Amino acid sequence: MIFERIFLRLTGYLSIRFQGPRVERFINLCLKEGIPVWDVYTTRQGVVVGKTSIAGFKRMRPVARNSRVRVRIIRRRGLPFLLARLWRRTAFACGALLFIVSLYVLGSFIWFVEVRGNERVSNASILEAAAQLGLRPGVYRGRLVPSQLARSLVIQLPELSWAGIEVKGSYAIIEVVEKKVVTAEEKPVGHVVASKAGVIKKIVATSGKAMVKAGDIVEQGQILISGVFTADDGARPTYVHADGITEAIIWYDGIATSTLQRLIRVRTGREHVCDILRIGEREIVLRGRSSPPFALYEEDSQVLPSIWRDLGLAVEHKRRTYYELVEEQHVVSMETAVAEAEAEAERLALEKLPEGVTPSTTYFETEFLPEQNGVRVRAIIEVVESIGEFVEVREE
Repeated sequence: MIFERIFLRLTGYLSIRFQGPRVERFINLCLKEGIPVWDVYTTRQGVVVGKTSIAGFKRMRPVARNSRVRVRIIRRRGLPFLLARLWRRTAFACGALLFIVSLYVLGSFIWFVEVRGNERVSNASILEAAAQLGLRPGVYRGRLVPSQLARSLVIQLPELSWAGIEVKGSYAIIEVVEKKVVTAEEKPVGHVVASKAGVIKKIVATSGKAMVKAGDIVEQGQILISGVFTADDGARPTYVHADGITEAIIWYDGIATSTLQRLIRVRTGREHVCDILRIGEREIVLRGRSSPPFALYEEDSQVLPSIWRDLGLAVEHKRRTYYELVEEQHVVSMETAVAEAEAEAERLALEKLPEGVTPSTTYFETEFLPEQNGVRVRAIIEVVESIGEFVEVREE
């Protein structure tokens, strides 16, 4: 069966349609005459379809006339018909083949070269250097070695610190990174002086001459690193921009007092409630008195929910509660008074610290005040900070 199908594909066969009242008799006559007919079936529309060979189709014409059956070719299959179609389309096939070959040939050459990443070095300079190395429009891609070309381009153009070449089809992209030109900024001549008094903890002169050492006590404005100095006696002075590390121990203090006896205000338990309806800027007292009935009082005010406020109207319902207060003498222990004074003194000292400075040590000096029945505490916070401040001097 397989060999028959292969043979039919090589010799060719036809799919045909039979129309007429005596189709069955026509098929029987064809088989009787030795005309090959196979795969005969009837479609849903009632049309009889079958297959025959090319020679069989020519031989069944007289039989069809005698049987009054019309035979129509539906499809042509096989190698002869395929060759015939290809022969008719020779020009198209040749053109398609020529187009494919042209695309392959044109894609084997570089036609466009683009430069990216440059700012100071012009495109023309980079393209000219690349052309001298062999990368230009029209060059064959197979001759290019992108990594070697990139290294040669950096050598040829000293302004570049890096170059990379990427080839995409007929498109070549040159990526470059230019060298950064760093210009030395001219700095003024001057000293590094102490911005505040302290004890030097660390001093390193990176430019200039150190005038103090670790452990020295310095005053505000004193020269720490000099920008004007002489290497030897009698030599001409050297003028530089003084710079370096200048760390010193600085102290910040805060003083607070606390008494053992003090007046405190406490609530008596009596209170007065006042409800107020506020319409715009006007207030209407709904309940109670608008002024508190106590000499000493503590006030608590709150806004109550109101349907008028929910509707977006400028109407508020406020309730003010006044609590009666009385003053009483209160005595605290010495430990409590000292603790309160230490906390307040430390808070005042911390407020004086510059931003970003961390305390290293904190200690307190306590002084008792018998005549005031209290105590005075001084909080001293020790920090290490940079106190160097540049001061420009005029070169003589």
